[in-house]
Amino acid sequence: MKVILLTRVDFLKQLSEGRLLQVYLFLGEERLFHEELLKSAVNKILPPEDQPFNFMRIDAGEIGLSEFIQNLETPPFWGGARLIYLDNLESGVSGIEETVLKGIGNIADGVYVIISALKLDGRKKIHQELQKRLNVVDCSKLGKADLPVWIKQRAEKMGIQFTTAQIVKITQRLGSDLLRIRIEFEKLKTFLGERTQVNDGDLDCLIPGAPEPDIFGLIDAVADRNPRLGLPRLEDLLNSGENEIKILATISRQFRNITAACEGRRQGLNPKLLASMLGINPYVAEKSFVQSGRFTLPELSEIMERLVMADYRMKTGQREPRLELELAVVEICTGKH
Repeated sequence: MKVILLTRVDFLKQLSEGRLLQVYLFLGEERLFHEELLKSAVNKILPPEDQPFNFMRIDAGEIGLSEFIQNLETPPFWGGARLIYLDNLESGVSGIEETVLKGIGNIADGVYVIISALKLDGRKKIHQELQKRLNVVDCSKLGKADLPVWIKQRAEKMGIQFTTAQIVKITQRLGSDLLRIRIEFEKLKTFLGERTQVNDGDLDCLIPGAPEPDIFGLIDAVADRNPRLGLPRLEDLLNSGENEIKILATISRQFRNITAACEGRRQGLNPKLLASMLGINPYVAEKSFVQSGRFTLPELSEIMERLVMADYRMKTGQREPRLELELAVVEICTGKH
């Protein structure tokens, strides 16, 4: 089956021209694209005063099937429009895909539905049918050749000018983490003030060349349940001279942030409020929000218990620290914690 994908530009054009379709599927592993397209849709469809009542964000792993159908069939409060965002479809409760297909035929007038999935299994008939019946928007990660173009366009949109050589430096120092790049550009914009042209001194000051150990890369691998990626990244951290207990403490701290973000999403908080409440860097808060979409609270509770056990075993000498850290990462990745 050949799936016809809308580009992000296609979706934004439909949105700006008032031609929004009733149901979309955001599909792809670049979470930043999901979040930015959703924000554009919310702000276009709903006036600020209506958003608390007519915007609903639902985790597919926690919603009841009958409750979801009921939400689709409920018209907007006080007229106007209503937007339902079903997140984490690939981690949804049993039967959610069939319920989506059943429900999209009975959506109330004025209700728009956006479904988000990082990836679907194209071999499954139900996933084939979803991609056939829904309007799929491509949210795939950027290819290596596309990253410099995205950086240049995002910088120009923010009023920042980079040379070609500086863009190369940014890709070397920040990699392909678009969320981190966006946060660093926001810091750079504040630093520049009225200036638009970045000089090499500005870049070296705010985006230094010595990379931090890739703890977020390790967390991403763990969140994706990918031990083949997680273990090499753990090895990189260890080989860079990082102490096992320090790495474990960093992983535990980030999973505490992810847990707080998961609970915060349920309460309607945004990353800025979370950063203020926890006293953490805005980049860490945004990253935690993105990563929290990959877990349920019960899963996070089990992971935290496994990390506490690892800390105890390492500090009491019950197991060699490197081995215990590797085992903890593998068990969390494979869901055997």
